[in-house]
Amino acid sequence: MTIQQVLFIVIALAVLGAAIFVVTTRNLFRAALMMIAAFFGIAGLFVLLDAGLFAVAQVLIYIGAISILVIFAVMLTRGMQGMVPRNSQATAAAVTVAVVFAVLLLLFGPLRLTLDLARWPVISLFAANVSPRDVGGIEWTPPGQAIPAVPDTYIADFGRSLVDLNQYLLPFLLIAFLVDVVLAGAIFIARQRRPAEIVEDRQRQAEEETEEAEAMRRAGVLPGAASLPEGAVASASDH
Repeated sequence: MTIQQVLFIVIALAVLGAAIFVVTTRNLFRAALMMIAAFFGIAGLFVLLDAGLFAVAQVLIYIGAISILVIFAVMLTRGMQGMVPRNSQATAAAVTVAVVFAVLLLLFGPLRLTLDLARWPVISLFAANVSPRDVGGIEWTPPGQAIPAVPDTYIADFGRSLVDLNQYLLPFLLIAFLVDVVLAGAIFIARQRRPAEIVEDRQRQAEEETEEAEAMRRAGVLPGAASLPEGAVASASDH
């Protein structure tokens, strides 16, 4: 086993571990930090592929811009003073990511599957004449075989593809528009709210913190409420 293979295995395991932590943790701030770690690992994979441009773009754009934007959005919209931001959709996110990963693995993985829709009980009524189709079975570069060299003009070709209407100009503009919408939404959520909205939000956060602390005490993680940081759990009377 070569040093490149060892580095790939280590970086891949780090990326998978960080990604799993992102979609399973209930702490949004920690999820954002682990997302940065996953992005760093992906940049390392680009380095192993000798794609220096994409590695630099990964660090500058995803880590230097998108991740910082996500962290600021969490801090602005969830009230970091005395409260820990929580993700109430962690379980749904983990299940969704697992299903999407399984589908992508079947579609683009080395395992070849044959789908014969004409034999399926219900679908056969609408696809009786459809011939079987092979799914997956992509021929990856086998170990020990050299990866095809990247042309020296790939940076210039990539730059031209971003301004070419027949290639990536439309997705590039859509991503820029999406970032603008996210910024506008963060500003709208972080606006100065009415006192009634502030009280309602704090009561909801206090209930979430109380429920989580009670669940942790029942599980034996915390011996009692005295071990909690001061201000971490607020009661309804504080509001």
